[in-house]
Amino acid sequence: MTKSVRAAVLAVLLSSGSAFAITLGGGGDARPVDLSQTYDLSTAPEAAAATYVATQADGKLKGLKRIAISTVCVQFINAKSAVGQAGGISSTYTRSAEGGIPGGLDPVKMQAVADAYLERLEADLTAAGYEVVPYEELAANAMFQKLSAKYLRGITMRTRKLDLGKGTAGQENVVTVSPKDRPYAADCASISPSDTGSFVRLAYPLNAEMLTVSAVIDMGVPKASGGFLGRAAADVDYAQFVRAGDSQYQFVGKTGPGARIWLKQSIVPQQNPFTRGATTQGERTGDYNAGSGTTRTEQGSSVSISFNEALYYDNASQYIGAMHQLFMTKLAAK
Repeated sequence: MTKSVRAAVLAVLLSSGSAFAITLGGGGDARPVDLSQTYDLSTAPEAAAATYVATQADGKLKGLKRIAISTVCVQFINAKSAVGQAGGISSTYTRSAEGGIPGGLDPVKMQAVADAYLERLEADLTAAGYEVVPYEELAANAMFQKLSAKYLRGITMRTRKLDLGKGTAGQENVVTVSPKDRPYAADCASISPSDTGSFVRLAYPLNAEMLTVSAVIDMGVPKASGGFLGRAAADVDYAQFVRAGDSQYQFVGKTGPGARIWLKQSIVPQQNPFTRGATTQGERTGDYNAGSGTTRTEQGSSVSISFNEALYYDNASQYIGAMHQLFMTKLAAK
C-alpha cells in the first residue's frame, strides 16, 4: 500500500470528536512528559513500576480469577497543532504551529502492533494464573451484543481538542486501532457511566471481571502561550512516547468499578523516530473587522519532519509492551 493510498484511506475515516479528560487521584496524577527521561528496555519492570505506575482500588484484584477483555484500543497520534493569542486594546497577536507524520500512518502496520499487543496481554494474564474468557464466549453474550452494537470497528480517526492553558488552543488527530477487528467505544480511554452499568450486568453471567485497555502512542508536545500585552508563542516538540494518563487498564465487575492501573509518567523511547527540519513561516497583518481600529497580526509555522518509519513501529510495539510489563507487576502480585 503506497503512502498516498494510506493517507487517502485515513482521510476518508476522518470524523470530528470532542475532547475527553481523565481525572486521576490518589497521588498518581499524570505528570507532564519529560522528553529527556528515556526508558531503558533492559530495566526490570519491578524496579521502574514505582516511578511509572499508579493504581486505584488495586485491592479488588485479590481473589480475581476470570477476566473478560471487553475493549482494547491502541491510539496513534498523527498530527499536532498549537495556537497562542496575546494582545492589548488596539492590537492582537496570534501565533500557530502545526505538524504531522510525513506520508501518514500505515493501517497494516498499526493493526499488526495492536494485534500483537492483545496476544501478549492474553498470554501474560494466563501465565499469571488468570482465566481469560474466550472472546467467542463474550461475543455470544446477548448483553454484550447489544452494548457493542453502538461501538466502532476497524480503524477510525478523529480530531481532539487540547487544553494548553489560558489564551491558547490546540488539537491533535487520533487514529484508533482495535486488535482483530473487535468493537470498541469511541471514548475507549474512559468508561462512560452507562457502560459501567452494562459491564456490571455482564460480569454476572460471565462470572468475570470486565477489563478495558487503552494505550496512546503520542508524537509530540504542543506548547503555546498568550495573554495581555504580550507576544503570542506556539511550537511543537516532536517526539514519540507512550502517553501518561490515557494509557491504562480499567476493571469493572460485580461490585461496580474495580481496580485501575495507569501510567503516571510517560514512557519515552531511547531513540526518537522524528527529526525536526526546516520551519516555514507565514504572517499577515491587518484590520480584519472594518472600522474597529484593531490591528491583528497572525503568524503561522509549519515544520518539516523526517520520519524513520521502521523505528516508529518498532518503538510502538516495544514500548507499549514495556507499559504492559509495568502493569503486570500489579496483576501478577495478586
